[in-house]
Amino acid sequence: MEDLFDPILVKNLRDAKAALARHGIVILRTIQSELEPAILVKVRDSMASSQGRLNRMSDEDLDEFMGEVRKAATKAATELATLHTHLLTKLGSEYVVDLVKELDGINQLFRWERIAKVTDPVSVLLVSKGFDRIELDGPQEVSDAFAVELTEKWPRSFDRFKVLADETASKIKDMGAKPATKEPTPAKTRKKSKKKR
Repeated sequence: MEDLFDPILVKNLRDAKAALARHGIVILRTIQSELEPAILVKVRDSMASSQGRLNRMSDEDLDEFMGEVRKAATKAATELATLHTHLLTKLGSEYVVDLVKELDGINQLFRWERIAKVTDPVSVLLVSKGFDRIELDGPQEVSDAFAVELTEKWPRSFDRFKVLADETASKIKDMGAKPATKEPTPAKTRKKSKKKR
């Protein structure tokens, strides 16, 4: 790529991708370690606000129910973390033209509106026992640092990377490179052409 494009563009693209990946990893690790505890805080608040229903549950029933709730919270957080791991792997692709087509979809899944849906399976269990649904009102309920990463650092890094990726993809298309293949280096092209001659 360095031989085909402005080296400044190449460097900026790589730096932007690395920065975006770093913020994505911070978000991922927070989901893995802090999202489930934040959900369980909301669960306790929901149950505490319905003391009558809570008092009617035996200790055995309560323990069993809380086990189900924790299992659901763990599963939801783990599935979300797995999804984000997959998305971050896609960002590492060198096939820029193909990657550009997926960037908007990747960005949508790194938004709070998508992450907040992780409480839905837990809410189903709570409602089944007569308790109120739960919602995480914002990323700050997970942690202040998470809110900064998700609402400030990730969007800013994403926008910068997308601009550079779009520019690079446009140049590749103008050169006639195939979208599904990496652009060949001039050195390799020259070697092949010499053999043919």
